[in-house]
Amino acid sequence: MSRDNAPSDSPAEFAGETHSRWAEVQTALQGLIQREQFETWFRRADLRRVNEAQVCLAVQNAFTRDWLVKHYQGSIERAVAGVFGRALEVVFAVDAELVGDRRPRTPGGDSAADSSLAPALPSAPSMGSAGSAPAGNSPSRLMWASDVPLNPQYRFDSFVVGPCNRFAHAASLGVSESPGKNYNPFFLHGSNGLGKTHLLQSLCYSLLERTPHTRILYLSCETFVNHFISALTDGNLDTFRNKYRNVDVLVVDDIHVLANKERTQEEFFHTFNTLYNAGKQIVLSSDTSPKEIPTLQERLVSRFKWGLVTEIERPCYETRMAILKRKSRERGHELPDDVARLLAEHIDTNIRELEGAVTRLQGYASLSGQALTPELATKVLRDVFTHSRGQLSMEEILRVVTAHFNMKLSELQSKRRSNAIVYPRQIGMYLIRKSTRHSLEEIGGFFGGRDHSTVLYAIERIELQMQADPRIKELVAGFLNQLRR
Repeated sequence: MSRDNAPSDSPAEFAGETHSRWAEVQTALQGLIQREQFETWFRRADLRRVNEAQVCLAVQNAFTRDWLVKHYQGSIERAVAGVFGRALEVVFAVDAELVGDRRPRTPGGDSAADSSLAPALPSAPSMGSAGSAPAGNSPSRLMWASDVPLNPQYRFDSFVVGPCNRFAHAASLGVSESPGKNYNPFFLHGSNGLGKTHLLQSLCYSLLERTPHTRILYLSCETFVNHFISALTDGNLDTFRNKYRNVDVLVVDDIHVLANKERTQEEFFHTFNTLYNAGKQIVLSSDTSPKEIPTLQERLVSRFKWGLVTEIERPCYETRMAILKRKSRERGHELPDDVARLLAEHIDTNIRELEGAVTRLQGYASLSGQALTPELATKVLRDVFTHSRGQLSMEEILRVVTAHFNMKLSELQSKRRSNAIVYPRQIGMYLIRKSTRHSLEEIGGFFGGRDHSTVLYAIERIELQMQADPRIKELVAGFLNQLRR
């Protein structure tokens, strides 16, 4: 674990009290900041140590540490002072292995997340009709001209965060906390079904919770184009410009629709400049990065890159597992581990397909009265379980390994570290890396959530053994030949 200004060990440490004290600090923090901000930035943090002069908080990465220092240092210091009865310096340690949900406990023993300390969320925003008042007169509505209704299920705390989307999630949260400042414009891009809409709507919800009268205009780029064409046709450009340039936040989905529309690009360019110069937040989403949008004016490409451009990538294996578990749990019946692993391995394109598979499988199992098993999943989702020619699944590869060594797949995925298991596990990692396009992170996730560095070490270890021992080289070659048939 790397440490940044972490306090040294001291006899004066409050040994054995850090867990309970951290629960008290967390409870105090919940009274100082919004619920979503607490859940995102402090739920997975931990109180690492305390001495006479300092407290050290452990966080997962440098990005989180820097964000807490910049935006929450004062709140943390006030919470710490309230708990310990005196001012203490707050420093941070970065611990990439930090895991777990450390929920603060109220005096009655219930999770503070469920207590009255957590601020209530507003009711789901509803779309106003064309004649209704704009959001400025209603604390839970977008502006009346918005054409995208907010989904009450799309909140930051319901978004499954993983390596593929962690930065996009953190950046979206950052925009919601300081609109028009650090990340302006905010440009989020990625393929369909990866969670862009979830993040954009979470951002809007968070803004409306913090400042209910924020004027948010949220619409698709196609609507912007159509409104502009109508304004040109009817001679109402002044009305059009007044509507789009007098907002606090402009959110435009699928901005790539501007491609090949020179006159609309010209209008959006001036709308962008007006809002940006006024310090208003601009949020854009697209299937591709700004530079990859065809025929987009260079000056627009340049402006889209002024703030923060971030990509949301295809979910890795661990993230797919977490999504499957959460989505199935939300529907009343969590998938068994072996079924979830099967789905996570075969469905790796986007989140919508994962959700669709869960709905379909649970529906079939419920109607037929059958148990959720890998065999049932294979039968019900056989049209989904397809992969490109020559692309083997990890289970197919490991089936060859487990058959040779006479062991179970669960043993390879376990935490056991005996030589009888470590050696076949390393061979399995090597074969998957050589036979598929899976990343080190995905392979590690399939082997019980191991780090990518563990997978890299295993691959290098097998390569060295193959060079030193012809028998191992022959064994691995035999596996590869068997898998290529």
